[in-house]
Amino acid sequence: MTKNRFYPFVLLAFINTILSILISLSLTRYWEGNILIEGIPFVAHYLGLNLLLALILYIFSFITGPLSIVLNIIFYSLLQLLLVIDIRIYSLFHFHLNSLVWNVITVEGVSDSVTLGRSTIIFFSLIAILIIAIETLLNLYLKKGIPLTLKRFLRVSLITGLSLICLDKGLYAYGDLMNKTEITKNSRLYPLYQTFTVKRFASKVLGINVNREEGLRLSIKPKALNYPKSPLRFREQKNYNILIVVVEGLRFDMFDPEIMPEVWRFSKEAMVFKNHYSGGNGSRFGIFSLLYGLSGTYWHSFLANRTSPVLIDTLIERNYEFIILSSTRLTFPEFRKTAFVRIPNAITDSFSTGLSYERDRIITEKFLEFITRRDNQKPFFAFMFFDSSHQPYLYPEGFERFRPVLEGREINYFKDVSEDKAALIRNRYKNSVHYEDHLIGKILTGLKEKGLLKNTIVVITGDHGEEFYENGYLGHTSAFNDYQTRVVFILWHPEAGHSLREELTSHIDLVPTIMRSMGCTNPPEDYSQGISLLEKTSRPYIIISNWDTAALIDNEFRIIFSTESHGKTFEIRTKDGYSLIKNREIIIKEKLSLLRAGLQRLSEFYR
Repeated sequence: MTKNRFYPFVLLAFINTILSILISLSLTRYWEGNILIEGIPFVAHYLGLNLLLALILYIFSFITGPLSIVLNIIFYSLLQLLLVIDIRIYSLFHFHLNSLVWNVITVEGVSDSVTLGRSTIIFFSLIAILIIAIETLLNLYLKKGIPLTLKRFLRVSLITGLSLICLDKGLYAYGDLMNKTEITKNSRLYPLYQTFTVKRFASKVLGINVNREEGLRLSIKPKALNYPKSPLRFREQKNYNILIVVVEGLRFDMFDPEIMPEVWRFSKEAMVFKNHYSGGNGSRFGIFSLLYGLSGTYWHSFLANRTSPVLIDTLIERNYEFIILSSTRLTFPEFRKTAFVRIPNAITDSFSTGLSYERDRIITEKFLEFITRRDNQKPFFAFMFFDSSHQPYLYPEGFERFRPVLEGREINYFKDVSEDKAALIRNRYKNSVHYEDHLIGKILTGLKEKGLLKNTIVVITGDHGEEFYENGYLGHTSAFNDYQTRVVFILWHPEAGHSLREELTSHIDLVPTIMRSMGCTNPPEDYSQGISLLEKTSRPYIIISNWDTAALIDNEFRIIFSTESHGKTFEIRTKDGYSLIKNREIIIKEKLSLLRAGLQRLSEFYR
């Protein structure tokens, strides 16, 4: 009896899978031409969604009894209607339903700024009526029972369908393991797509080398991306040397003569940005925004497509010499697959020592060797990533300026991270930054001695901030407050003198600054979302990202929202204190135009 009861739900799932596929057919425009590789995930994903819902409804049917048919109609209609909305949003903005979309379209008074129009409402209503009618007729038919021959067909089809789902997950795991971008890109294309990876198992159990970025070759053209929007044009060839020094977790208040005396002295001749924010509260998103000039919300798509930054592409065309020095492996975060995907041979990120401060010393020495032996006829691009100021905040003897500190090389995350020990950990962090400052001083001295500053753009900044319970959090990636997102930003430019800048600036502003300095005549909007830092232009807000959340930040609030369809986060917090706003509807109405502008920015570099 139970078995007979199960078959109608299987048929319900299969027919709704067909309906879901028809609704989502417009997504096939982003396929790259391999029907097998792209067709399997497409079918398997929607089959999995509908089978999961069928299983849930089947279980509840034992409780609901006669009401089961009503629940079937309601929940399957909702699923298909959500797909209709989601696919339309994706076609317009290239991201799926998320909390920001929901709050923008549901806030009271939204009709003052967002007008759907009568025709849109009527059209959607007709679609809703049609879907509900299909679900009703289907369930009434299934109520009559299923013939024996159809049951046999359903049994075979179910086994085949489950095998297809397993094949899809296996295919994705293979694509992730072997860097097959034509496979991994599907994770961003389909709503609620669930990935499956085996890298840890392959590395630890099978002994397979999972870090294959060194030999990576791009396997697809970024069809889904519109980056840059137009071919770049240059008025003249100004080939400045470029040095970008990124210090792990260098939050804004570390810019202090006691903590960073070398950078402090250097800043007296450079541009100092006092109200500067990273593009993320984690390394991936912060450095992505710095090197691409785009919001970190684009990270996943650029990673899936292995798309190089316009900045690096331009420098390659101009025959620049590259040196990329990092104390931490650039396979994680995955900058070998993104920012430096075209220049793997320029990267040094593997060392015999496990101590971060020793690795930082080594990359400093390597840079000084580089500027000594390099080809003086070529301009250079250098990127340095220091890691001592990352947990557990290490530094050598002689650099313990701030006391008392948490003793030992390690931090016990069961007993050492309580709020009453925050000052001890913070001093340890400050000492590690003090050591990084010492190394940066050596780099600056080397540049001065070689006479390179007259033709070199130098940037000193952090990938994100670091918090020690000032707003109730520890470390980074957990909040979008100033301690985790606001960073030191010092810019030396041969054409600019010393200045203190108080306006809101962001990591996304660096790329247009460099591109303009090199003679690019395109408006920054063609390749970036930033504004040249050589121009005193104010902006009303910036966007900061994390894995599946982002924050729209202005000088008053942090509006935090999910960027994935499965996320439910939407909250508004104050700038000072990071306090949660309870009556957020008033703020949403006040900032509605800002939210709409932010939504548009999340999609402008997609086709």
